[in-house]
Amino acid sequence: MTDTAKPPKQLLAEIGKVDPNKMKHVQTNEENSLPSAEDVAQEKSHLKHLEGITQFEPNALQHANTKERVVLPDTTTIAQEKTETELRERIGNFDKNNLKHTQPQEKVVLPTGEDIIHEKTEVELRERIGSFSKDSLKHVEPEEKTVLPTEEEIVHEKTEVELRERIGSFSKDSLKHVEPEEKTVLPSEEDVQQEKTEVELRKSIGEFDKNNLKHQQVDEKNPLPSTEAIEAEKKEEEFKHSIEGFNRKSLKKAETDVKNPLPTKEVIQQEKKAAK
Repeated sequence: MTDTAKPPKQLLAEIGKVDPNKMKHVQTNEENSLPSAEDVAQEKSHLKHLEGITQFEPNALQHANTKERVVLPDTTTIAQEKTETELRERIGNFDKNNLKHTQPQEKVVLPTGEDIIHEKTEVELRERIGSFSKDSLKHVEPEEKTVLPTEEEIVHEKTEVELRERIGSFSKDSLKHVEPEEKTVLPSEEDVQQEKTEVELRKSIGEFDKNNLKHQQVDEKNPLPSTEAIEAEKKEEEFKHSIEGFNRKSLKKAETDVKNPLPTKEVIQQEKKAAK
């Protein structure tokens, strides 16, 4: 042990005077000063980088001629720079005393009750779709039903067919020529009296003074059907005629395709990811 490493005599004397019973127990904390795996890997990469720099050969470099290009600004950049300088000058010379004090209002936009309920229903639906089992479904055979016409419809169709055939096979030659007779009918006494009363009424209406009339509130009532009602009735009539004259022989046999409206596994996975 060297002279510098030897403890002084006063320190040894003080240590000898200490009572061990007055000493307090101290819990020692063991610290692991070893580097972690990340530190070791980082240090290795750093050493490799330094080795690559030290072992680099300058002779492997190639000479390259640099081309200096002077790019002058165009008119837009010059105008933009002018506006920026003007704005900076105006901002620097701006007087803060002209500003008015404004109380800021903090607004917290919380979702409404409807939004929360809508989000909950969407989450529940996604969970139900994701946990749905196809094994709980039952196979159903489709039933084809042929709607036959009633007896009244058959009788009506038969009468229409017969009428069309009779109209189509009707011959104009079987008609007889009839000479029209013109008759001059003189008015009776009642007609003459009625015409006289009409003439008198027209005269009285023409000479009538409107100032004698009193104002009366008129209630307009339109008992006639509207254009929409007329169009709807026309469509119903055309639809009935098309049903009555429909030929079942023009129908084609169709095969029913059973379609599974349930979502596929990919759709369910996408819904799960969206819910997360």
